[in-house]
Amino acid sequence: MSATRKPPALWPFFLLGMVLLLLFWGVNFWLTKWTSGNAEPEEAARAVVRIKNLADLHADNARKLDDYAWVDRTNGSVQIPIKQAMQSVLPGLNASRPRPAYPIATPAATPALIGP
Repeated sequence: MSATRKPPALWPFFLLGMVLLLLFWGVNFWLTKWTSGNAEPEEAARAVVRIKNLADLHADNARKLDDYAWVDRTNGSVQIPIKQAMQSVLPGLNASRPRPAYPIATPAATPALIGP
């Protein structure tokens, strides 16, 4: 006489998993909505400051790229406009011939150590 074993019912575990998943999504949605409402006025004020800082940075970069200035007065290094710098470097680059890139030399092989 052979007894047949009935497989365990899996639907309660599936149902429990779905309920927990929906509960997780609900709590997550509630917490997200609850906390985002309180942070908006502060974020708007910080966004205005960030936009002003970015505009100042762009203006400073444009000034540095287009104006003359001292970088280090004691060593005599100056900053020149980028267009003039490119025009002064270009003849030197055109005068030199391209050189092939050689492979990196591999180190010499070391003898293998044979242990006892």
